[in-house]
Amino acid sequence: MMETTRPFSSFDLNPRLVHTVNQGGLLNASLIQDIAIEPILAGEDISIQAKTGSGKTAAFAIPIIEQLLRREDGDGDNCPTANAPLYVVLSPTRELAGQTNQVFKNFGDQLKLSTVCMVGGESIEKQKELVAKGVHIIVATPGRLKDLINQKVVKLDSCCGVVFDEADRLFDMGFKPDIEYILNHVPVERQLVMLSATTNMDVLRTAYRYKSHPMELKVGEDGLMVEHIDHQIAMISQKEKMSFLVHLLRQQENVYGLVFCNTQYMTHTVAEWLKKMNFKAQAISGRLPQGKRNSLMRDFRSREITILVSTDVAARGLDIEDIGLVINYDLPNEAANYVHRIGRTGRAGKSGLAVSFCAHEDCEYLDAIYDFIGAKIPKMDISDDDFATDLCRRPHIDQRTLKVSESTSQEHRPTRTRTKQRPPNHNKSDEDKPQRQRRAQGPKIEQHRQDVATKKLPGEQMTAKESDKPDRRFFEITSSNQQEADQLAMSALRITDPGLLGHTVLEEGRKKYLLFGPKEVSYQYFIRPIYKRLLTPFITQMLELAQLELTVRVSFSNPTLKVNFVGKDAELLRQNGGEMLRAFEYLIKTYVGRRVRPHRGIRYVVRSYTEELERDSRPRGEKSDSYLLKLIEKSSQQVLEQGAPVQLKPLNPKDRRFVHQQLSDGNSRFKTTSIGDGRFKRIEISMKE
Repeated sequence: MMETTRPFSSFDLNPRLVHTVNQGGLLNASLIQDIAIEPILAGEDISIQAKTGSGKTAAFAIPIIEQLLRREDGDGDNCPTANAPLYVVLSPTRELAGQTNQVFKNFGDQLKLSTVCMVGGESIEKQKELVAKGVHIIVATPGRLKDLINQKVVKLDSCCGVVFDEADRLFDMGFKPDIEYILNHVPVERQLVMLSATTNMDVLRTAYRYKSHPMELKVGEDGLMVEHIDHQIAMISQKEKMSFLVHLLRQQENVYGLVFCNTQYMTHTVAEWLKKMNFKAQAISGRLPQGKRNSLMRDFRSREITILVSTDVAARGLDIEDIGLVINYDLPNEAANYVHRIGRTGRAGKSGLAVSFCAHEDCEYLDAIYDFIGAKIPKMDISDDDFATDLCRRPHIDQRTLKVSESTSQEHRPTRTRTKQRPPNHNKSDEDKPQRQRRAQGPKIEQHRQDVATKKLPGEQMTAKESDKPDRRFFEITSSNQQEADQLAMSALRITDPGLLGHTVLEEGRKKYLLFGPKEVSYQYFIRPIYKRLLTPFITQMLELAQLELTVRVSFSNPTLKVNFVGKDAELLRQNGGEMLRAFEYLIKTYVGRRVRPHRGIRYVVRSYTEELERDSRPRGEKSDSYLLKLIEKSSQQVLEQGAPVQLKPLNPKDRRFVHQQLSDGNSRFKTTSIGDGRFKRIEISMKE
């Protein structure tokens, strides 16, 4: 455990707590404690990645106890309420829950704070008795706590905070459904603290789903910094920032990045300026409505937007892969936000570049950042050639609306356009008539066709050129023979399956011979969103062209569209962080969007696995536990004989949990580690150091 020189007495802690902590042998805070205690005390949601033995248990136990003591000082009454804990700590194993509970007891018993450990395999009746007496803190495994909530023994209506201890392992072992059940019984306004040894995006996605956008920090052996990131600082003036930014973006191949500013006004100014320089940039800030922000994020993920200019608030919890560049246009005024910003790149083991612009106005924040990360940021060597010389003028942004003000733009002076004078007896055209009058004059079908031609998918933007293009997802025809119309529609919509063809009647005309004969009917044809019948031939053709030994299985359960690739080449799709899998996902989304009107809020899940992973890998007729015990024994023997770690074949969450629990005994000579991400992870068994 790496200690700092900062004593616990320097924190804003109750003297009684400091005395108790010092009595327990802790005089100076470890690195993780130094960075975690203050934001937890401030009530912030936080996600920290730190290795085992870094002192993370005390990092959340101390501020939680301090918060309870402050309640006592504020209300004068700190008596625990029966069956209603104020804080919940979730642990993946019984052993870890017991150790965590003991830490709380060591610090809290002298301060008259009660805690109880609730795990499976022990008397549930005794645990019910303890919680009925009143308890401040519950340390529990998710399954046991869920059972007690279900039995209405534990009530979390007044819970102030939830801690995921070893969050990565909690999710690896298949506790996600239990955790979601628990979170559904906790107030929305509660604190969420997550601590992990490795990165697990499923943990963060769950936090985002429950309205939490935690500050992400990583503690490594050499200090607080995100790995795989080349971070540099450019010492330039305020006036040079934009020209340097433009040059820097032009130097990047297929640039895809984030630009951070400290204010909403500067965020929108930089974004509009970049747009004038022909970059695919947009601004996102807290001023924008949530629907617009969601639309911008969809466009950024699909790379319709390649540069997102953002404030710190709007960037909280961004989980976007393959961001290769982060620019701090302004240095953050809070040191912790520096790590949060640059942590948007270099994710999942990939490399990333982070460049911070430091003008004279930014220097006041630099020392705090250096102290926070425990290192200096390397300075860039900059020459006159590193600045763009074709910079257009800065756009004028209205501070109230955050929109470009054309009338006072710094680039164009306002000009007055002269209208042509009409002859005295000139008749106005249809375009000059009121809209209501024009609509009444034209046929309803023509107006409907114009409306259909301008419809776009949610989140799509329409340019002037696109507005004149028809929507190719629809085909309109007027005919007295529906069968012929169906055949023409299938040809126009490029489908061969009649079951995919749908239509609506736009207008029914008169009979051909006044009182008898077929009617002239106007139809609008479209492709029905039957995803399995639509996607299977398309994806199968792609696989054949790519010469991949895979089959595809498509299913839809509103709102989730699942596409599973199964076969020998499944592992190939998962290589390099799943780049090919994401490419297929992008093609599928694009194809669906251009062919049909997708269901509202549709969610795409694209996965791949080999045939043996699709079915249960254990022999028929053999019990699960018996099979796994034999597998553990055989693999452990291989570790001893080879003197090297051994990886098991991929297992489902339930089986991974069983393996972890079997080898988590304190007397075991082995340790287990989850490898990879996704549904079927591998477990690596190795010797304890």
